[in-house]
Amino acid sequence: MLVSTPGKATGAANSAVSGPSLGTGVIHNVQALRALAALLVVFVHIDKLLAVVGMRPFGYGGVDIFFVISGFIMVHTTMHRDVTPWSFLANRIARIAPIYWTITIVVFITALAAPTLLQATKANWTELFKSLAFIPFRKSNGLIQPVLFVGWTLNYEMFFYALFAVGLSARDKKFGAAAVILGLVCLVAWGLVEQPEGVIASFYTASIMLEFALGMLICLTHRRISSHASTPLKIAAVVLLLAGVSGAVLLPLGLPKAPSLLVSGLPATLVLGCAVALERWGWAVTTPCWLLFGNASYSIYLTHPFVTQIVQKIVGHMELNALVAVALIAVTLASVCVVGVMAHYILERPLSNALRRLVAARRSPAFVPMKMEISPTGI
Repeated sequence: MLVSTPGKATGAANSAVSGPSLGTGVIHNVQALRALAALLVVFVHIDKLLAVVGMRPFGYGGVDIFFVISGFIMVHTTMHRDVTPWSFLANRIARIAPIYWTITIVVFITALAAPTLLQATKANWTELFKSLAFIPFRKSNGLIQPVLFVGWTLNYEMFFYALFAVGLSARDKKFGAAAVILGLVCLVAWGLVEQPEGVIASFYTASIMLEFALGMLICLTHRRISSHASTPLKIAAVVLLLAGVSGAVLLPLGLPKAPSLLVSGLPATLVLGCAVALERWGWAVTTPCWLLFGNASYSIYLTHPFVTQIVQKIVGHMELNALVAVALIAVTLASVCVVGVMAHYILERPLSNALRRLVAARRSPAFVPMKMEISPTGI
């Protein structure tokens, strides 16, 4: 539901957002975008079902939306807080690693016990170590993917977090953020000039890295937007947001060889910019299910391949018509959401909170673990 939020937060429902200024807490529209991004990625992995209804896999832009959001959120949650580089990294590792490590080990054990169930993932101990350490490597299928294949995005995320932590060492937060943006630009520029062949060098100089910088720029500039806007301007922003989503979905299909920064990253930037502006103007998505899926988007992203792989194997042994395929797509999406939300509450939150408590107990009182509810991540 898109509602107009009051200038002052009233009651528990609005406590996370300090009116149209957006404060430093949860931005509802960003949470809704995280849910959308996670669900878009699902459509990449149900190609057999989509083929029955005459469609190609789509939703690649979901990852780009995640990356732009990540750049935005890192600035949003640190700009007005006293955060040291080490406490930031500790919080990020506690947020990202526990459930990812757990699922990665489950996949590795599966590769050991029943290798025929998996494709390019083998029970290779070196690959397991690199996966757990967020080190990119090339699989037997030629793709740069960890044991849990969707974890390739986390390799980018963790590298960005490390670079962002360096920026936090600057006394002036804006100067530090600007230095991080410049560092990302220099990395990509070096990659374009040198075109390195090594896995790590080529991976971390890809143009997709600039999507983090674009998200950071939105956060650094969004407060300059007036907190008041006319209804036609708000409607125009909604139209642009929808156009951005359409672009992120359709452009990669029409231009498959174009850099994702151009066909998905720029539309994703437009989507996030419009979403943030709309919330600043008082139009926010407050539908409980969207916010729930936004909170659980990381778990949805990590666990959805288990659901889609099962569906794909079942579909491979069935004769389907278009109507049944559409119904199965709906069932798949519902199952992905249920599994993801369950993983969020059963695995992600308990494991992350446990690691946060462990880290906090070993550090000085200055280390304050961020609560899950107010510490969203791009992924």
